[in-house]
Amino acid sequence: MTMNFMLMITTAFIMAALFYVTNVFEDSNVYSMRKKALKLFRNNRENSHRFYLALEQYITENNVWSYNAFENDDITFSEFLEAFKEKHHIEYSHEEEMKLTESKLSRKQVEDFLMKLDYQYEFITAVESSIQFDAHTFKKQLTA
Repeated sequence: MTMNFMLMITTAFIMAALFYVTNVFEDSNVYSMRKKALKLFRNNRENSHRFYLALEQYITENNVWSYNAFENDDITFSEFLEAFKEKHHIEYSHEEEMKLTESKLSRKQVEDFLMKLDYQYEFITAVESSIQFDAHTFKKQLTA
């Protein structure tokens, strides 16, 4: 009977130790993922802000507020800039940053946040490229 009790205690101790080690490893992995997400968040916020300031400057310098921002779309530069600024202020708000820094997030939540940040980066890059191409085309039309 004493041997069975010692075996149960030893097994329980080993299971508790394995549980602790697994959680420590998982926590450090989530921590490094969270750190990466925070870095991407701040880079995206900076790129988004830089882009909408440059776009606003371009629109003002060329006075194209009422012109279509994209070749096959009816959205004007003014409407696009307003929508982009609103999107920027929502996606890169202080509250969104606090989700990464202060909330207890699971591995899945951090992975989802990373996917969202990748999408946001791709969106900014694609829109920036499209606007630059259309701006180049627009300048050619003005000088022709």
